Amino acid sequence: MRKHVGLAVLLSLVLVVLLTAGCASNQKAAIPAEKIAIMDSLGRTVEVPSPPQRIVSVNSDVSEVICALGAADKIVGVSDTADFPPLLKDKAKVGQAFTPSVEKILELKPDVVFGYGKFLKSELAQKIEAAGIPLVYLDCYKPATMGQDVRTLGKILGKEKEAEEYAAFFEKYLTQIKERTKNLKPEEKVRVYLEGYTDYSTVAAGSGGAEMLALAGGVNIAEGEKTSYPKVTPEWVVAQNPQVIIKAASSQVSHGYGATDEGMKKLREQIMSRPGWQQIRAVKEGRVYVISSEIYTGPRAPVGVAYFAKWLYPKLFADLDPEAMHRELLSRFHGLEATGTWVYPSE
Repeated sequence: MRKHVGLAVLLSLVLVVLLTAGCASNQKAAIPAEKIAIMDSLGRTVEVPSPPQRIVSVNSDVSEVICALGAADKIVGVSDTADFPPLLKDKAKVGQAFTPSVEKILELKPDVVFGYGKFLKSELAQKIEAAGIPLVYLDCYKPATMGQDVRTLGKILGKEKEAEEYAAFFEKYLTQIKERTKNLKPEEKVRVYLEGYTDYSTVAAGSGGAEMLALAGGVNIAEGEKTSYPKVTPEWVVAQNPQVIIKAASSQVSHGYGATDEGMKKLREQIMSRPGWQQIRAVKEGRVYVISSEIYTGPRAPVGVAYFAKWLYPKLFADLDPEAMHRELLSRFHGLEATGTWVYPSE
């Protein structure tokens, strides 16, 4: 009889231990993720879970940086056009960057959503926030604030060390470029016409392209325009007579990772053959360049700035190698080889 009683007591004790462990486990699982307060690119203070386990990013530039910091596995959804690095192609698509599908976003049950501050439709943003999901606006396409954006992402992701390494990599080059150009006399500075993705659309204050030109020490012939992306006429460009012309290749032109130079070469020829443009100094001297969207603004814009500096001041930056810089960035932070065409001509 005592044997049976002892066995019963033992079984009861085991059951109590198991139940207690189970409750403790459930309590642990129920503890919400730690929340931290960050300031985004619009100056908004946002509380976000850190680190988030499920991320939807309709900002392709943010998506690229997340991958560079080693947190690609946390991304569950991206915009339809997100294709770099290549591993983003396998992520669920939630629509266009500025007009994503809120329904698709909510279906993915994200802990946080990253978007473009100035461009994401406000009514869509309100729906995301109404669902209780933190919405963070980070640029990650302006060189002047890239370091700040990267470090903010590092804080959110719990990847502070990786973020510091990434930011320090390109800040080293930007500092070098600024140091060499800061003492240029006004008459020594090169005047530039920088054309965006669409014909005769240029850049002024508030745009990433204008920031790139300023960092490279160039004089933007459209810097006095009132809007960030002003439209100009062919005659206006001729009258301004820029010393250098830089054209950003749109998605309709083959360029970037894995592409040959044929598309960019043809685009350059078209620009140089525009009616009346043969009298522009840049065209006369062959100083017309085409740059891929992959290094024109965005996380790899510092590579673009390095090319700008090299094109504008070849003697001043004779030792600067933008291609080697780009190659190291791709290898070190994305595990990729530099296979593709990002500028034309390359020299």
